[in-house]
Amino acid sequence: MVFGINLRSLFSVQGPRSIYVYSLLIGLISGFGAYGFNFILAYTESFTFGTLIGFDPGVPAGDRFFHFDFPASSLSNLWLFILPALGGLLAGLITYFFCPEAAGGGTDSLIHSFHYNEGKIRGKVPFYKALVTIITLGTGGSGGKEGPTAQIGAGFGSSLGSLLGVGARARRTLMLAGTAGGLGAIFRAPLGGAITAVEMVYKEDIESDSLVPCILSSVTAYLTYTSLAGRGSIFEVQEYTLNDYRHIPIYLAMGILCFAIGYVFVRFYHFVQDLFGGMNIPNYYKPAIGGLVVGMIALFFPEVLGSGFGLLQKMVDGEDIRSFRFGISGPMFLLSIALFKIVSTSFTVGSGSSGGLLGPSFFIGGMLGAFTGSMSQILFPDWNILVFPFMLVGMGSFFAGVARAPIAGMVMVCDMIGSYELLPPLMIVAVLAAILSNKMSIYRNQVRNRFESPSHHWDMNQDIMDRIKISQHFSEFRKYAMVSEDLPLTKLQSQAPGIQASDFILVGEGETYKGMVSLRKNRILPEFEEHLQNLITCHEIVQDVPFVSPSDSLGTGLRILLQYDVDKVAVVDESKKCLGYLRYIDLFNAYQEEIRLYSRKK
Repeated sequence: MVFGINLRSLFSVQGPRSIYVYSLLIGLISGFGAYGFNFILAYTESFTFGTLIGFDPGVPAGDRFFHFDFPASSLSNLWLFILPALGGLLAGLITYFFCPEAAGGGTDSLIHSFHYNEGKIRGKVPFYKALVTIITLGTGGSGGKEGPTAQIGAGFGSSLGSLLGVGARARRTLMLAGTAGGLGAIFRAPLGGAITAVEMVYKEDIESDSLVPCILSSVTAYLTYTSLAGRGSIFEVQEYTLNDYRHIPIYLAMGILCFAIGYVFVRFYHFVQDLFGGMNIPNYYKPAIGGLVVGMIALFFPEVLGSGFGLLQKMVDGEDIRSFRFGISGPMFLLSIALFKIVSTSFTVGSGSSGGLLGPSFFIGGMLGAFTGSMSQILFPDWNILVFPFMLVGMGSFFAGVARAPIAGMVMVCDMIGSYELLPPLMIVAVLAAILSNKMSIYRNQVRNRFESPSHHWDMNQDIMDRIKISQHFSEFRKYAMVSEDLPLTKLQSQAPGIQASDFILVGEGETYKGMVSLRKNRILPEFEEHLQNLITCHEIVQDVPFVSPSDSLGTGLRILLQYDVDKVAVVDESKKCLGYLRYIDLFNAYQEEIRLYSRKK
């Protein structure tokens, strides 16, 4: 505090520009958080995969900075089978006793917080989410890294919003900005992270209000992360351009395949979730049971362990991918890996362990694309078909279908490979998969659009409010909370309980409108009131808030209330004289009266 004034008032959100500045800060923290998480996870995997299991899952090009040399050792069937269960048990104990919110995929809980909890996330969630995910993935669990990194950014954004005392709308925006920062950093996808954050909360819409803050945060996180871990994209790919249009029907067939397997993934994952949710056993045992299933699969197909991005990089590099256990290769092996990845991911995340679903979705789609490409090489040997473009397009189209996020699927993959040359086939296949997927989604807390979200329930009939003029319903206005700009802040605080207001309209000579003062954001603490009495006037802490005139609409007034986080808006005439103010309740009473009048006319 400075001179007894709460520091919150100095850093309070004063409109969109303040949100933009804080988005940059959130992106900075998200970038550092993603770097720390990835470093610790890589160190953990070097021990568990290298020393204990004896299996090198590979590493994508963008993560080579974090890659530790794996000790040369033979494959241990015992550790391969038991380690995922031990990791699941430890993850279950931590989530059960310390932080239940850290269980599961993470992204779905962020979506739930956005729609139903005003963007509030407990401060301890990001730490435990990162810890449990490191344990889960480090011991062979099948999942993605994006869950904890998104939670780190989202948790900081939410906590920052609460610290600043912002309203629910601004807090949701800061939370999404943190989510974008985490995604943009861990996937090295500055634009893809932002688009994914605003698109994943709906099935048929985007959170357009948060797009600019998400872009600012995602780009900042990406720059922070790459300044520490080196520049470049997640995957290194050779140059490719779609110049043989005979390949387009194959891409379309792959889109249908991605939809079909995506449908299986969504249904099976939800089935496993419900299965473990209905088990009458302590929750900390459930991830261990899921880990046992993963261990049994890994005995035959260790390729399903972890995120799988290392295997994708090997395929992009043109390596001949063969079964680690059986030495087989070919299209059916690739299809088998995709199907077993669905099972292993469902039992890892659906049982209550921690891991993202975005990473596995990319892996499964990549395997389906590789299956399609390799089959096409057999069927059409003279068409000069390369496998890796189908693999990359499959990644984006599969995610677009299961997450109902076609734009995010396209842009994210382009960012992850550092090229937009594959955008034309990505557009075709991702949109096809999203259309076929209709209403299915891997994220249960997604809603169809903004009008079905509790976070936008005041927007449902905004068009009606924009048609209603203030003068149609009001000829006189309340003035109880109008005060002189020269009034000392201490006197305003003493008068506030009698007026029953926390936000006040400031007027100058001739009742000219000067702005507003909020006691929710500016307050002298009791122990300093005697020393600062009459020293600080309301004029010194005035907030520049727009006003309305009688000819403006109710919608204009409502937007000012929401954007500037105040509970009343000043009404000013042409001579700049303040006529009074309108509150939320006044606006909605007028709106309800208009609806009643409209109903009588019908």
